[in-house]
Amino acid sequence: MRARLNPHFVFNALNNLRALINEDTDRARTMVTQLSNTLRHALDHGQAPSVSLQRELEVVDDYLAIEQVHYEERLRIERRIDTAALKAMLPPMLLQLLVENAIKHGVARTPGGGCVRMHAHLADGMLQLTVSNPGQIDQHNRGHGVGLAYLRARLDQGLPGARFVLEAKGDEVRARLEIPQ
Repeated sequence: MRARLNPHFVFNALNNLRALINEDTDRARTMVTQLSNTLRHALDHGQAPSVSLQRELEVVDDYLAIEQVHYEERLRIERRIDTAALKAMLPPMLLQLLVENAIKHGVARTPGGGCVRMHAHLADGMLQLTVSNPGQIDQHNRGHGVGLAYLRARLDQGLPGARFVLEAKGDEVRARLEIPQ
């Protein structure tokens, strides 16, 4: 599970939940449900070969709601998801991982935060996902961390033709994932 969900996210979520319990019990209850959904997905579906983009987005939405409690106005989200792409299949936790990396390596490190953009569409028999965030690519790491190693391993396990590209465009980092349908 460590490779699929950052332990710091879990600890931050629990600390934020602790603070919310006395401040806003309704919001705390909602956050417990969102955290439970995220953890359940990481445990139950982490070994499944694929899930629909729609299901993955539900988990990403729960994850982002929890992160919103932590980052507040520093985290902004933009989504452009073509309806036709919602039924496309992808390995579980890959989109969540890209979003988590965008927050951890972009929004969290940028003064004033920033916007995480998620775009998805189908083209030429491929699900094309792009997650972008403010920041630069760490030249010492160059996209070879634990999360991206997990992503590459999942793509290598039975997804011929899948491609992953991490690139810098000005003051933005873009993670592009193409998965054959």
